[in-house]
Amino acid sequence: MAAIQNTGKQLSAFGLLMIAVVTVDSIRNLSINAQFGLPVITFYLFAGLTFFLPVGILTAKLAMRYPNTGGSYLWIRGAFGTRWSFVSIWLQWVYNMLWYPTIFPFIATAIAGMFFPQLETNAHYILITSLILFWIITAISCFGIRAVSGIAIFCAILGTLFPMLLIIGLGAYWLLTGHASATPLSWSHLMPDHESMINIAFFVNVLFSLIGLDVVGIHAGDVKNPKKTYPWIVGIAAVLVLVTMALSSLALAIVVPPAKIGLLNGLIDVAQVFFAAYHISWGVPLIGAAIILGSFGIASSWIIGLARTLHVASGDANMPRFLQKKNRHDMPYNILLTQAVIVTVLLSAYLLLPSVNATYWILAAMSSQLGLVYYVLLFIAAFKLLRKEAALPILLLFVLGVLTAGIGIYVGFLPPAHLSSLGDLAHYEGVMLAVIAAFMLPLLWFLRKRQAMR
Repeated sequence: MAAIQNTGKQLSAFGLLMIAVVTVDSIRNLSINAQFGLPVITFYLFAGLTFFLPVGILTAKLAMRYPNTGGSYLWIRGAFGTRWSFVSIWLQWVYNMLWYPTIFPFIATAIAGMFFPQLETNAHYILITSLILFWIITAISCFGIRAVSGIAIFCAILGTLFPMLLIIGLGAYWLLTGHASATPLSWSHLMPDHESMINIAFFVNVLFSLIGLDVVGIHAGDVKNPKKTYPWIVGIAAVLVLVTMALSSLALAIVVPPAKIGLLNGLIDVAQVFFAAYHISWGVPLIGAAIILGSFGIASSWIIGLARTLHVASGDANMPRFLQKKNRHDMPYNILLTQAVIVTVLLSAYLLLPSVNATYWILAAMSSQLGLVYYVLLFIAAFKLLRKEAALPILLLFVLGVLTAGIGIYVGFLPPAHLSSLGDLAHYEGVMLAVIAAFMLPLLWFLRKRQAMR
């Protein structure tokens, strides 16, 4: 497998750990996951064992075997050649293009919740604020991996780990001070009930909230001794992500009934209920600032990671020469700018669709669907590359990962019960398939053109 070598090691092990945490751990997912109530613990245990664990083990093994910048693109290229590796990078690009218009409106809503609550569902405000924030992060990313590493460390601690641990502590304090839980907390309620299964569509978000460890492999070549460093980084990051995501999602449902937690503004709303009960006026701005920091960090990590992967692919895919250029900070700045223009167009969906929550969910669900398709391809490539090392364990991880991703893809085509503005099942699925097809058709055209050039 051809290697993409670095000019120097630019990341510390701690820096890579924080990038791993902030790439996967996202406070944005808490409001959606809280819709399950106590069964969210069961869903996370299931997803952790059948999806997150296989992703972590397989990508750690691949990163140790191929410790070079490029990550999953190099792995899939090594397994199936440049054609399929380009398919993988296209899927990554598409699901991120659909994901960016969810994370930045989430930040915009958090800002509104702190200062201008009347703007939380204002589509024009969300569009303008999201555009400003996205272009700011794009500009920062042009200054290179060291700049983003510093942001990742800062945001991972203050904007992700701290607020999640704080939310868990607040949920525990709510119960210890005599308040009733808004969701049943008995052993019998750990298993999904009828209400949980009605909202089974949210399971795709549970899976999507656990993706990203493979993206960290892009930076494997940026740390010293990656064969020893990368496995324990993945292990620590995986434990932190599972514990914080599951318990902080549950903490929200303890304070406010799951059905009353909004998808975009739910976290701020729960914070307002909690801090109003204890007359702590400064609590909401504290949580809001943490939400903004954490979301800013995860967005910066994904933006620079995807851009670097696209640059690795640009030569193999015969992309336009201007996309292959780097600036003096060794960053593919034209790719970063191209991404920003596309996201600017996609954000206009908030002005076209019936409600902010409906737009947010459709974009999140489509992003999850395509992301899981990408992971199926990654699992297959990992199995091919690693099956000779330990055939039975690798086969088990492969089967678990593919089956769970398949379940996620299926339930992602089921609309959440309380989002009536999405229309009936046929309309919802029609919109999903139409948008996915619109993104995938250019891939088929490009592959046919590329084949004809040979």
